Amino acid sequence: MRDDASESPESAGLPEDDEMLDAAVEQWLAEHSAGQPDEWPGHELLESEGEGATNDALHEAEINCPYCDTPFTLFLDLGEGSALNIVDCERCCQPIQVRQQVDLVSGELNGVDIGQDDDVL
Repeated sequence: MRDDASESPESAGLPEDDEMLDAAVEQWLAEHSAGQPDEWPGHELLESEGEGATNDALHEAEINCPYCDTPFTLFLDLGEGSALNIVDCERCCQPIQVRQQVDLVSGELNGVDIGQDDDVL
C-alpha cells in the first residue's frame, strides 16, 4: 500500500512556496489565454452608448413591508407590463405581494400595490 502523506512537495510535482505557485499560475494563464478576447458572452449588454445610461424598463420603488413596516427599495421590471409578483421582506422574510400597473401604450408605471401574502390585490 502506498503512503501519500509521506511524499514531499517536490516528489509530488507541487511547488513548495507561494512565489513558485504564483509563477506557475502566471505561466499557465499566459499559455492558455493567448489569442483569447478579453470579452465574455453577453458583455455587449452592459456596454452603454453614453455616460450614465440606464435601463428604462427598470423602476426603483420605495416600499414598506406590510408585516414589519421596514422600508426597502424594490426594482420593478416595467418591461413585463402589469404583473403580480411575490418578494420577501429583507428583514422579516415574509412574502409580500407586489402588483404593478403599467400603461400599455406608454409603458410608464401607473401604480404599485403591496399586500400580505393572503391579501387580495
